[in-house]
Amino acid sequence: MSPRVDQELKAANHELQSAEAELDELTQQLRTFEAVVDTRLGNLLDQLSELNAETTALDAKLRHIREERLFGTDLMRYLDGAPQPSRPPDLTSLPPSGLAHWKAIHGTVDSSLTSPDVNLPDIKVLYRKLARRYHPDLARSDVDRASSNEQMTEINRAYNAGDLSVLMKLAGISIPYGVDLKHPPSQPVKLINESLSELEQIEQKLKKVRRQINRLSSLTIVKLSLEVKLARHQGRDLLNEMAANLQYKVARKMAERDYLRSQIQASGVSE
Repeated sequence: MSPRVDQELKAANHELQSAEAELDELTQQLRTFEAVVDTRLGNLLDQLSELNAETTALDAKLRHIREERLFGTDLMRYLDGAPQPSRPPDLTSLPPSGLAHWKAIHGTVDSSLTSPDVNLPDIKVLYRKLARRYHPDLARSDVDRASSNEQMTEINRAYNAGDLSVLMKLAGISIPYGVDLKHPPSQPVKLINESLSELEQIEQKLKKVRRQINRLSSLTIVKLSLEVKLARHQGRDLLNEMAANLQYKVARKMAERDYLRSQIQASGVSE
């Protein structure tokens, strides 16, 4: 190995180690803050999500009852067979849990994919983590809220389809080299591409680490953590303010749910 190549390797290794240390620190800070958010706001976020899902279902049922009475049962049966225009998704709602078909689709990771060489996350755990991380009610600006809504749309779509690879990418988790999640390998996969030189492998890792740093730095929840620190210096408890706002939203959603239920009951149709 020439002195120039040796020097380039040392410089690249030093740069990679610095970037990895920065990523580790950012990741640890994110995990710590996510745990605080889960403790302070987690139950309220879950409750609001469940209420959103429930009110959406009740609203759809009430509309169906009214349309059936307006157009008649026979016409509604005919229309049921025609393509229905889709409604905008409720981006703050989590998919209902406990349904049989959900369990069938979103069970634990195939055991053929879990080996010392290929270690994949559970799709349910990963979904819950992403849903909390990108929850629109954690956004502090319209721009961040719009971004969170877009991310939640993609997260929900991937989870509904059981697409672990998309969720892993959104979470910044690398898919092991050579692993096709749609067609699991029967044998453990070697993860290192031996055709790359040592310097090329280091540069490839460095690019990957920098992408992860940029992605984490742009997360809404990371921006929120900075705002929480700033508010603390101002003598405010921002998370407590957010909890009060979430409680208000939950109360409004509960009132909306109860109203929809009363409308359905008044129609003479049981839920």
